[in-house]
Amino acid sequence: MKLNNIYKVIGAGAVVLLMAGCTDGNDWDTDGSYNRTFAPTGDITIERYDTKAAVSFKAVAGAKSYEVEVNTDSLYQDEVSSTSILQTFTTASDTIRGLVGETNYYLRVRAISEGKPNSKWLYYKTGSGRGYFTTLAEQLFYDLTAEDIEDGVLHLSWIAGSEVTKIVVLANGEQTGEYPLSAEAIAAGHYDLVGLAPTTTYTIQLFNGDTKRGSLNVTTPASMPAADFKYTLNASVDVISQDLMNEIAEQAKAAAGSETNYSATIGIPAGVTIDIHGTSEAGDATSVKIPDGMSVTFFGLSGGETPVINLSKSLDIRGSHAYVRLENVNIKDGGCQYFINQSEGCTLGELSFTDVSLTDMARSWVRLQGSAAKSIEQILVDRCTVTNQGSGAYALFYFNSADYTIGRLVVRNSTFNTLQHSFTDCRSAKINGIEVSNCTFYNIIGAGRYFVDAQNVNVPIMLNSVIFAKTATETSKGVREGIVESSNSYFTSDFVLSSNKFTVDQTFEGSSADLFKDPENGDFTLKVSSVTAGDPRWIPEE
Repeated sequence: MKLNNIYKVIGAGAVVLLMAGCTDGNDWDTDGSYNRTFAPTGDITIERYDTKAAVSFKAVAGAKSYEVEVNTDSLYQDEVSSTSILQTFTTASDTIRGLVGETNYYLRVRAISEGKPNSKWLYYKTGSGRGYFTTLAEQLFYDLTAEDIEDGVLHLSWIAGSEVTKIVVLANGEQTGEYPLSAEAIAAGHYDLVGLAPTTTYTIQLFNGDTKRGSLNVTTPASMPAADFKYTLNASVDVISQDLMNEIAEQAKAAAGSETNYSATIGIPAGVTIDIHGTSEAGDATSVKIPDGMSVTFFGLSGGETPVINLSKSLDIRGSHAYVRLENVNIKDGGCQYFINQSEGCTLGELSFTDVSLTDMARSWVRLQGSAAKSIEQILVDRCTVTNQGSGAYALFYFNSADYTIGRLVVRNSTFNTLQHSFTDCRSAKINGIEVSNCTFYNIIGAGRYFVDAQNVNVPIMLNSVIFAKTATETSKGVREGIVESSNSYFTSDFVLSSNKFTVDQTFEGSSADLFKDPENGDFTLKVSSVTAGDPRWIPEE
């Protein structure tokens, strides 16, 4: 019996010794005879940055300092690795530096005291075991400004003197170029990247050897559109006069070798404000006439703020033209009241507006008037913004006579904020169709006016992914005699028509304030993910 009791005592002691050895790498509960400094306890917390990490843990009583070791390997050996970053903390919260962006790191910490062995390591953990943290992507590049982006050229800049060696360019995920950096470029922190394709999204990466130190995503602007003759205005020019228009036309004729069918692109420098008007013999401003046979594009150049056309007189499109186009410009009413107010006869293939903002136009964007026959095969509006069209006596698009022929009015990817008259008045006109797609309308249709007045026409009106939010008055009307077809289009609860109602195929139960971020201040960012309609520029990226 005594012998059995002795065995029992020895067995119990062995269990105690075995338990004392199972500490998961920390020594806070080991035998004090080792005289070892206690290790930090609990969890290590890490706040990640690009080339550094803020590290915090519980302090240890009596510790003089702490060693923090970081490595891309897992740190399973007790000795400090020669490839590690080792830093001494004097407090239990500090920052370890010298890391590389977008890299996985393992981390551990131990306490140091005078006259005692170092503590065991406390490891950074994720989940139930040892883990790693990943540094954020490093960004040495400065953001690109409008002045840094030109036709085919990007002016890149970064923190001058940084350790970098090359720039790598990708398009659609495929590498398209690699450019070694000279000592001068590195010291200046600047490189001009040339030869880029227009309207292309590029990823520009900055490297030091194989380590990425910066990245930019940028879409290049459209190039100056093709034409028989391209003419770039001097930045000091503030008026396109009739004389200048005629001079450009003569050079375009010579380049085309034709007196009756020729084209010109007029480049307007970024950041400028110009007018387009002629001058009468009495010195009064007159409308500039596009010379007969001339097709013309007014094109806002990149490299700064979008140029402004502050128009004092309407543009005259009499005669025959394949197209009249405006791209990448802001149009303001400088007294013209109408961008087009056409009374003389014209035959025009295309009148188009792309990436255009129209602000405070008192009356119409396009108005045809008088009895002379006028024909426009297509009016195209794409990626445009119209704000605060006045309550003058005409619709935004106004051609209400049997003397006028409009092939199609096509409006897409655009926003219309505050229209105080009808959107379109095409009464009695010869018009084949109105197509509106991916557009946002807010605060539209003046008192007693119509979205579309198609009396005597019964024009087909095709709506696709359109949002109608808030009518401007209690007496706003819908569509008179048009034939509406709707797909993925919505009314908000505050879009209320008093008569001539038309319907759309989708329902949004809330108001415009429920659907948009801040509609009263022109922010139509969608707050509701279930609605995927309207101007695509307001749909948040996933």
